[in-house]
Amino acid sequence: MSRSNKSKSVVEPCDEPSLSDIANLLKSQADQLKSQASQLAVITTQMSKVDVIEEEVRGLKTLIVSLREENKDLRAQLKEKDTIINDMSQSVNTLEEKMNSIEQHHRSWGARILNLKVSDEEAADPSMMIEKVFNLALRPILEGAVQAGRLPAVPRADQVLEIAHVLPGRPGLPRPIIMRFFSRNVRSLCFQFKRDYAPRDPVSSQGASSQEGVSSQEGSSRKGRFTYPLYDDLTKPTLMKMRAINQDERVHACWTVNGKIHFRLKNSETVRKVVSIQDPLDVILK
Repeated sequence: MSRSNKSKSVVEPCDEPSLSDIANLLKSQADQLKSQASQLAVITTQMSKVDVIEEEVRGLKTLIVSLREENKDLRAQLKEKDTIINDMSQSVNTLEEKMNSIEQHHRSWGARILNLKVSDEEAADPSMMIEKVFNLALRPILEGAVQAGRLPAVPRADQVLEIAHVLPGRPGLPRPIIMRFFSRNVRSLCFQFKRDYAPRDPVSSQGASSQEGVSSQEGSSRKGRFTYPLYDDLTKPTLMKMRAINQDERVHACWTVNGKIHFRLKNSETVRKVVSIQDPLDVILK
């Protein structure tokens, strides 16, 4: 009997990679490396930018701290300057008040009179001006002072007034007249007795109440407006403050005595005096 053939296992040969496959693999890995390198470069760039940003932030923090300190210094300087300005403002107000008081004192020999008509010839002659102002406006008052025993006799015009001259005024209306007295005592008598003895316009039955004017505020029983109103010769600041007070709706009456502003509020009998014309209106009237 013959020996049977044994079955033999067949080993198939493995396919070895070709050079082309290896090249492709190497190329693929190279491309991956390039991509990774590119990404790494981007990351490095971004990291650099982050470093720059962090550096800028640190610089900004330093700048902010510096600006805060500088701001504190500026505020302190500003506060100091505000204090200096306030002190200077108070000093200026004090000086202006003193200058106004000095000028008002200088004007305490003077007075102004309204509604007295004079011709051009009279306005050009100081003697004629003195005589006319004295005879029409002042003589009746001084005669009243004599009756009251305050003067021994009525003085002459040239003993009462040093000068009288017209001021600029509105066209077609009597111009204001400013005059200077020789004596402040005589001037004071003219203001004291004007309400009882100064000439007044006639009062009609229809206009009696409206023509009482200043006289009713001063307590005189005489009716009618003054024919030639007599006023203090006020400085411009004093006059402006007086007008502002007089136009305020809270004020009933406002007038001056020897250059000092007096006023009375509505629904009040108390006469108040302005201490400083530099004070605001609300401070004066409060």
